[in-house]
Amino acid sequence: MNFHSDTIAAMATPVGEGGVSIIRISGQGALPIALKLFRSPDGKSVGEITPHRVHFGIIHDPANGQCIDEVFLTWFKAPKSFTAEDVVEVSAHGGLFVSSRILDLILDQGAHLAEPGEFTRRAFTNGRIDLSQAEAVADLIAAASEKAMQSAIGQLKGQLSEQLNGLYDRLLLILSQIEAAIDFPEEDLDFKESNRSESKIRSVRKEVDALIRTYRQGKIFREGASVALVGKPNVGKSSLLNALLQEDRAIVTPHPGTTRDTIEERVRIRDIHINIIDSAGLRSHPETIEEEGIRRTRSAVERADLVLVIFDRSQPLDANDDLMHREVEDKTKLIIVNKCDLKEDWPANVLKEKFPDAEPILISAKAPRGLDALVDSIHSHILDGPVPREGIFITRERHRAHLVQASEALKKTLNSLEQKLSEEFVATDLTIAMNHLGAILGKTIEDDLLDQIFSTFCIGK
Repeated sequence: MNFHSDTIAAMATPVGEGGVSIIRISGQGALPIALKLFRSPDGKSVGEITPHRVHFGIIHDPANGQCIDEVFLTWFKAPKSFTAEDVVEVSAHGGLFVSSRILDLILDQGAHLAEPGEFTRRAFTNGRIDLSQAEAVADLIAAASEKAMQSAIGQLKGQLSEQLNGLYDRLLLILSQIEAAIDFPEEDLDFKESNRSESKIRSVRKEVDALIRTYRQGKIFREGASVALVGKPNVGKSSLLNALLQEDRAIVTPHPGTTRDTIEERVRIRDIHINIIDSAGLRSHPETIEEEGIRRTRSAVERADLVLVIFDRSQPLDANDDLMHREVEDKTKLIIVNKCDLKEDWPANVLKEKFPDAEPILISAKAPRGLDALVDSIHSHILDGPVPREGIFITRERHRAHLVQASEALKKTLNSLEQKLSEEFVATDLTIAMNHLGAILGKTIEDDLLDQIFSTFCIGK
């Protein structure tokens, strides 16, 4: 373990009024600092406290003896703590002034204010958790759905670590056999182990590729998805936004061009958080004031995970509908026919010519009608396949990138084996694959990358 000589402290609960504020201290000086400030309920010094038990007392100011607050104090003795160092947690009454005053007293005694993610980084550098588990801490805090929470908890418990370590160890065994063949060519080990090694490497690559395929759904569960509403002016985009939000967020009028900018709102659809973008209507010859709104509409379409292409069945199709068809031609989309409660000007099946692979969904955003079917379609199209009840999801781009590179290195390894190339080529590619698996766990990692990862954490975690 690599214990730090300095002591850090920070608020572990959000700043502001609340029932309880928790101030966390970690490092060699955590307990001595706490004992300088902690007193028994009658104000007497406390010589010793029992680890892993909650103690009631007061925090006082050593400079003047003033009582600051009644608190609970808990000492987590190393290595049985979150950071694997001595950790003291002070549970005080919630409130901006009281908690800040206690933190200031702790800093006055020699601790320094923790950087974002510094507690979790110490847990990693002290060997209590690996890097994937450390990242899971941030994912659990930011979890916006049941699946995201379950994925983060599983990763925090070490499910991803266990699988990757297993793959790493299987490759390590193969590598040791190949290096033995290099070191002892007279034993003819390359011919004895080549076919068996090839089969094992294929098996590892199959598992790596299976993990890569979980990334799209995992990313959506972790971060949510973006859905853009597009259509020509006055087809009912804002009405649909209001219907999905179940509140009047966007202004709705009978006059085309009311929405001149994009409006973004978040809504929960089943177990996914969706960022819905209501956009300015697309038309071939917009007024000058609408041009910027239309430019932003095109930008929203470009970055959306799913586009809802909306048509008005009560009005004739025209050149603006053709323009919209061209704008969304290559995007993942749902075709929505709105205002189905009004007299139809054209049958919905005419859209088959423009969108042969899509089945139009008939709705009335104002009635409302057909919204349940629309919500089901949005959910299924975003996930693009069934969601496993159990299993590991890859939720971070860093993990996906390393897995992709590991898979490519294993592919090169197999090609070298098939072509009967020298064991040195096989060993080199195999080592590259192992390094990428190890990078996810933090076995091989640069300090600047650690700085980048932990800077995204909140202070006190």
